[in-house]
Amino acid sequence: MRRIVIILTVFVGLCGNGFAQNDTTKIVLKKSMLNGHIFTSINSSNSAFINTFLNAELGLGNTGSLELPGLNIGDFELLSFAGSVTFATTHIDYSQKINDWLALRLSTSLGGRVGSNMSTILIDGLNAFSGGSIGWDFRFVRKQKFQMTGSVFVKNIDGSFIDIAGYIKDIVNDNPFPQAVRSIPVLTAGVAAQGAYAFNKAYGLQFGADISYGESFTRNEQSFYSAMYISGDLDLMPRKNIPLGFAAGYKLSSDPEDTYLEFIYTSIFSGKIAYTGSSDFDLGLQFIANRVKLSEGVGETPIVLKTQFNFKLYF
Repeated sequence: MRRIVIILTVFVGLCGNGFAQNDTTKIVLKKSMLNGHIFTSINSSNSAFINTFLNAELGLGNTGSLELPGLNIGDFELLSFAGSVTFATTHIDYSQKINDWLALRLSTSLGGRVGSNMSTILIDGLNAFSGGSIGWDFRFVRKQKFQMTGSVFVKNIDGSFIDIAGYIKDIVNDNPFPQAVRSIPVLTAGVAAQGAYAFNKAYGLQFGADISYGESFTRNEQSFYSAMYISGDLDLMPRKNIPLGFAAGYKLSSDPEDTYLEFIYTSIFSGKIAYTGSSDFDLGLQFIANRVKLSEGVGETPIVLKTQFNFKLYF
C-alpha cells in the first residue's frame, strides 16, 4: 500500500511538472523569440513577429536652452528671446494574430511641441499631431535564426499649427487672409518590411524600412515619406540569470510625426533598458535623441532629448 501511495505521488508530481513546463513554454512563446533569444522591443524598429500584443509608449523631451532671434518685421527685429521647446508623445498600438503568418495591427498617436515660456510660444508657435493607422502584417520568411515580415498600411495624421509670429507678420504686411491657426489632415498609404536575426540566446538584431505616399502638410500637394531603422539588443537572463535587457537603435525618418515638416529627414538615436524577468510583458525606459527643425524664426536646429516609458503586454 505504501508503495502504491509513493508511486501515485511521484506520478502526480511529474504530471504537474510536465503541465507547468508546457504552460511556461506556451507563455514564453507569446513573446518575440528566435533561436532561444527573446527580443527587447524598441520603438526605432517595428516588430518582425506575428503575435497578439498591446503596446503603450509615453515620452517627454526638451531642447534645452535656445537663443531665439526674435520677430523680424520688414528690416526690424523687435525682440530677441531665450527659452526652450518641450516635446510630448503618446502612442498605443494593438496587434491581433489571425494565424501563424497574418496579423491585424491598429495604432493611435498623439504628440506635440510647445515653448516652455511665452517667448518661445510666440516664436515657434504650438504644433501638434494626432491620428492613427490600420494595416496587415504577414510573415514570408521563418528560419531558426531569421524572420522577415511585410506590411501594408493606411495612416491618417491631423496636424494643428498655431503660428502667432506668422499671424503678426501677415497683419503688418497687409495680408488679406491672415491665419493664426492651421489644421491639415494628412492621409497616406504605404508598405513596409521588417526583419529579425538572433545570433544566440543573448544577442539579437532587428531592422526594416517603410515607404508611403499621400497628402502633405502643404495643402494640395502630395509627398513621399520613408524611414529605415536598425537596432541590436542584449538579454542578460540566459547567461547571467539577471532580468535585464539592453537595446540600442538608429532610425532615419521623414515621417511627418517625426519631423513636423516636409521633405526633410531626421536621425533618431535610441537606447533602452528593460526588465526581462516576465514572460507576459516588456517594461522599459527608453532614451531618445534627434535633431528637429523648428520654425523659420528659430535659427538653429536643436537636439531634442526625450525619455520614454514603454509597456508591452502579450496575450
